[in-house]
Amino acid sequence: MKNVTVTMDEALLQRARVAAARDGKSLSKFVAEAVEQRVGRPLTQIEALEQFLAGPPMRLLDESGKAPSRDQIYDG
Repeated sequence: MKNVTVTMDEALLQRARVAAARDGKSLSKFVAEAVEQRVGRPLTQIEALEQFLAGPPMRLLDESGKAPSRDQIYDG
């Protein structure tokens, strides 16, 4: 784990300390969990693959249902 320095308003710091204490956590753990909720946790390899495959479909065919020729792809 790495240490970071966070600058915040005194009033915000006080509210964060109270909220952390209310949750029975250290301020460090409270802030780390808040950041993780905001940015998300790392995906497993299978989760990343599922997310990729669930994404928008790639449009490989033209209006008539034909795939572009090699020349059309590389001349583009």
